[in-house]
Amino acid sequence: MLPHPRRGGGDAVRTALEIADRLGLPRPTDEQQRVIEAPLEPALVVAGAGSGKTETMASRVVWLLANGLVTVPQVLGLTFTRKAAGELAERIRGRIERLAEAELLEGGVDPFDAPTVSTYNAFANTIFRDNALLVGRESESQVLSEASAWQLARSLVVSSDDSRLATLGRSVDSLTETVVALSHALGENVAEAPAVSRMADRFVDLASLPSSKGSSYKTLTDATEALAGLPPMLDLAELFAAEKARRGFVEFSDQVALALQVCETSPGVVDEHRERFRVILLDEYQDTSVVQTRLLARLFRGTGVMAVGDPHQSIYGFRGASAANLGRFPLDFGDGAAATFTLSTSWRNPTSVLDAANVVVDELSRASAVPVGRLTARPDAGAGSVEALYAETVDDEADGVARWFRQRLRPGQGDDELPTAALLFRSKATMPVFVEALKRHGVKHHVLGVSGLLQRPEIVDLVSCLRVLHDPAAGSELIRLMAGARWRIGIHDIAVLRQVSSWLFTHDHAQQRLEQDVADRLRASVAPGEHGSIVDALDFVGTAPPAHHQLAGFSAEGLDRLRALARQLAFLRNRTGLDLVDLVALVQQEMLLDIEVAAAAGSLRGNAYLQAFDDELAGYVATDDTASLAGFLSWLSAAERRDDMGPRSDESEKGTVQLLTVHGSKGLEWDLVAVPRLVEGELPGTSREGKGWLTFGKLPFEFRGDANELPVFGWRDFDDQKEFHDALAVFEDELRERHLAEERRLAYVALTRAKRELLLTGSFWATQTRPRGASRYLTELVSAGILPPEALPEAPENDDNPLTASHESPLWPFDPLGARREAVEGAAAQVRLAIERGDASGGRWARDIELLVRERAASREPETTTLPQRIPASRFKDYVDDPAAVAASLRRPLPERPYRATRLGTLFHAWVEERFRPTGRGEVLDAESFDLEGDDERDPFGVVPGAPVDPDDARRLAELQATFERSEWAALEAVDVELEIHLPLGARTVICKIDAVFERDGRYQVVDWKTGKAPSGADDLALKQLQLALYREAYAQYRGLDPALIDAVFYFVADDALLRPESVSDRAELERLWGTVEDRL
Repeated sequence: MLPHPRRGGGDAVRTALEIADRLGLPRPTDEQQRVIEAPLEPALVVAGAGSGKTETMASRVVWLLANGLVTVPQVLGLTFTRKAAGELAERIRGRIERLAEAELLEGGVDPFDAPTVSTYNAFANTIFRDNALLVGRESESQVLSEASAWQLARSLVVSSDDSRLATLGRSVDSLTETVVALSHALGENVAEAPAVSRMADRFVDLASLPSSKGSSYKTLTDATEALAGLPPMLDLAELFAAEKARRGFVEFSDQVALALQVCETSPGVVDEHRERFRVILLDEYQDTSVVQTRLLARLFRGTGVMAVGDPHQSIYGFRGASAANLGRFPLDFGDGAAATFTLSTSWRNPTSVLDAANVVVDELSRASAVPVGRLTARPDAGAGSVEALYAETVDDEADGVARWFRQRLRPGQGDDELPTAALLFRSKATMPVFVEALKRHGVKHHVLGVSGLLQRPEIVDLVSCLRVLHDPAAGSELIRLMAGARWRIGIHDIAVLRQVSSWLFTHDHAQQRLEQDVADRLRASVAPGEHGSIVDALDFVGTAPPAHHQLAGFSAEGLDRLRALARQLAFLRNRTGLDLVDLVALVQQEMLLDIEVAAAAGSLRGNAYLQAFDDELAGYVATDDTASLAGFLSWLSAAERRDDMGPRSDESEKGTVQLLTVHGSKGLEWDLVAVPRLVEGELPGTSREGKGWLTFGKLPFEFRGDANELPVFGWRDFDDQKEFHDALAVFEDELRERHLAEERRLAYVALTRAKRELLLTGSFWATQTRPRGASRYLTELVSAGILPPEALPEAPENDDNPLTASHESPLWPFDPLGARREAVEGAAAQVRLAIERGDASGGRWARDIELLVRERAASREPETTTLPQRIPASRFKDYVDDPAAVAASLRRPLPERPYRATRLGTLFHAWVEERFRPTGRGEVLDAESFDLEGDDERDPFGVVPGAPVDPDDARRLAELQATFERSEWAALEAVDVELEIHLPLGARTVICKIDAVFERDGRYQVVDWKTGKAPSGADDLALKQLQLALYREAYAQYRGLDPALIDAVFYFVADDALLRPESVSDRAELERLWGTVEDRL
């Protein structure tokens, strides 16, 4: 252990205050100074919300460096999200530079020295990948996304021949979800499936306990049935883990468990990390899981590790996190004792918000296993405001919230003056009501997360069509399509279609009426309300003879539209055998969704959400190109249920209200925050813990790493069933108390997100039959004098739910134009008037209209070809050399053979990119993002870099790697790697994907790696140089450089050949060549 400057090494050379003065920074508080100058030994910092922990951690690193206690590479900082890691890394790097400028850093700044700041999972993944062979795994294992893991688990459930699964009475999706959750629980708690299975078998024997009432207690029967289903699910979870290992896959949760396995079996790895890192900062420690804690303790026990956390912000218990980690810190990292510090000055919240947060969290503070200081305001903190609104109905509540935001987000303000804002939900059940209210009042808003994506109208239409193609019972989804903007089928015709479905239900395939006993048995075999499918009825309408008597009830126009819709769905259903990505793309095109969103958004960029949906789909099929439509739809349903249960990294948007869950808000802040539905039963919500681990598919508490902090159910000590029954009631009470503590932490997190103003709302009536009273948190704030008593009405004005009548008779079908109807009809009237007057000027849209007319005329020419808007630079030469062949391929596209060279090229490019950017990929492991510009010209066959390859590809890849290491670029540092630039050229955009750029002798060199054969002659090279010419122009535009300062070359790795064209076309030549292509096609 390094010596502390105040112990054995004389007085400290510089104090934290002196360093802050030298760097021109605000002086730390007394609490912060104690943390900054703490000895290099295990220490725990309990940091309240907004208490400046990032600033304090950065200042601690600066103090240690300034006093020569550590060097820059010996600093390790770990946190949960990329956003938090980026903020901490930027803060530390900036302080190191200022330290060097002030001549307080011995030896100055070495540009090759940098602190290691990462996410917990990325750090664990590095340990695993660097030492994978030690545990019998491949270092290039592919990381499974949540969607891909779901797909793999579902395929195992579907293909299982375990007869026990049929007795569980669970759907395929329910079993899949249980397998994935159980697999994660085993890994996160370092539990062994066979031991759990043996315990479950012993528990089932409790069913033989005597009963004093003469019959078995239902509580015991239910519990033993639930535990009886655990062994087959554990077998599937083990099969899931084995299949991941066999295919070379790992999940994020696997990375930590595998890293722990490495450390426990290879002491040298532990010694290496202890020697490398002398100061370790663990952020958000209360959110670490058991397996993460074990890994970190195995690596850094007894060293200069400092954990920073807040037990009041531990809100991720459902995914394995445990606030008890803070209380166990002295035992895990020390000898039972560790210095404990507090940070209790809030640098975020105004005084009124802090007062409210302290009241809500006071009960938790008194029961905390670690001392938690009461939050105090910064010296210059404003008063802020805390307001409350308790309305009669949820509609009134939503209207009040929308008005509150509208008053504070006035459009007249400049963009820089507009505040940030958020609406934080305990659950998303009532979110649509608030979204509609914000729309009515013209308040800009943004629903974050996958569920926000799935609420978009165009995505709802797309998913509805997919469900209709897959499921004959998708009647609600079909009604949405029929009544929507595209088909506009009226209520009368929909009702007749329902009658046709009932008729079909009572007739056989030959349309003969079924015998009454057969019909009765059919009715008894299905659930109520499923007596006939309107999806099947629509298929019938589409193919029935025009004179069929079942068609007589339809209107003429309605029948025409229904038949057209039936034909479209039949066309799509006949193509469900396509690759899933191709099928979804075809559905989007056939439904004209791109046109719909462009019209609604008033911009061709309106299809961003469709592209985001495509990205989700791509992630789902990444591990299995045979992924099914059924599995994808099931995963969408599961993803929507789980969405926003982890911290988000979205940046706040000025002037826009962001809607998300409290779980998703952790670590974020906004000027204005509203927390709705503060009613008993919602926040705090009703406990769903139920019987805890005594329900289907749950890991028993005794196998969890935090078992000592969980309620205990002593099932081994019972002599009869009544003892079991009574003990279970006590156990359930303890689970409810634990749940209420979690809910209180959620409320605390929600309140402390506000930087200026906070609105707390609720209402008596929503969808329930009895009124709900105000949340206990609101009544506590009234009792504390923070909210006035009149803020909470004593009782509702109505004895019955006033929403019932209005909600039972909604206006439907909805107007597809909605609020746009007046504007659209007005525009249409102006067009008609202009036509009548003979006005052909077209106004400001004249040029667009002219282009559209020309495009329509061109489309009617049999041999014309519409060129794509985006042209890959790698195909530019094909357009120039043989435009007729390109035109033919565009008119009649055929799938290309996935050549081995293409796979090899993909693998090599991925390796080179990773080589020049060794940390460029690790930080994507803890966060999700949408790539709205997905256009990968190099990976047309689904080759996934890092996935297992066949031995011949591996051998050839190794040869290419060895050749490259001997090349002139191996020892150079790239300026840019894998850079995509969009180069406007004429009326098109050329997509330039540049492999690498180097700065050499004052010039820039663009290098394109080629794994194929070098050009066979001068003519071939002359064509290939066009690709380099485009790259040169694109990079010059991107960097604002003179193209004359940029060289461009090919490096053919297989031949170890450098080809530098004698001449490279300039922009004028490129435009001339493309002009000839446009003229010819």
